[in-house]
Amino acid sequence: MSLQAQGMRAWLLQRLTAIYIAVYSLSIIAWGVVNFPLNYNIWHDLFMHPLILILTVIFYLSLFIHAWVGMRDILVDYAKPSSVRFLLLTALALFLTVMTTW
Repeated sequence: MSLQAQGMRAWLLQRLTAIYIAVYSLSIIAWGVVNFPLNYNIWHDLFMHPLILILTVIFYLSLFIHAWVGMRDILVDYAKPSSVRFLLLTALALFLTVMTTW
């Protein structure tokens, strides 16, 4: 993509990750309602299934990307001194990376 399309890429990433996060969340909630009452063994069996494990990893990566794009846009718009912006973006990247891997 060209330099002019950077905003379009961020917009598209924000929308696509929001859709995935919503679909995943609603699916887990619906599954929980259908399988009520839930206990540890039921949750464990669900999240040990390879497909759910992969979908959950994609969920957390989508959450990371969604938070990064949104917070980066806010910081670029409102943190005017470039040194402060750099420090905040670095702290944000570190925080999101630690939270995603945890």
